[in-house]
Amino acid sequence: MLFQDDVEPIFFIIWLILATIIVALIIYIVVLLLESKTKASDKTFLIIILAFIIVLLLPIVLNAINEVLSAIGDALADIRNALDDGGLNFLTNLTPIIGFLILLVLVKFLIDIPWDNAVWVSLLTLFILYVLYCLIPELYTFLGTGF
Repeated sequence: MLFQDDVEPIFFIIWLILATIIVALIIYIVVLLLESKTKASDKTFLIIILAFIIVLLLPIVLNAINEVLSAIGDALADIRNALDDGGLNFLTNLTPIIGFLILLVLVKFLIDIPWDNAVWVSLLTLFILYVLYCLIPELYTFLGTGF
């Protein structure tokens, strides 16, 4: 489906490369500031791999998690609606939190930094990603999914 058009695969690859470079630079600068220059230089390849995972795989995984949470939340809301018609599905609001926790674990174990610095790297990366997605929404929607 993704590569059937003539123009779409080119834009997909361009956005993938651009987003990976931007996220890798963000992570590199944050690791440089929080840890050290040698840690950032030693883990450059892993930072690029982490950025690629964040850009390509994390939105897909979070979309799947969101669908599962939506189904569970709808079932719970239907049960509440049967009782007093007051059920709403707020379970999907957990998706960004789960995304942050996945990002935190990826940063901790791929870059091999302490938990306190991994929290700050994850938090700053997520903040810059949201700012980037607000400025350039094509980075967020080029896969058709996102968090």
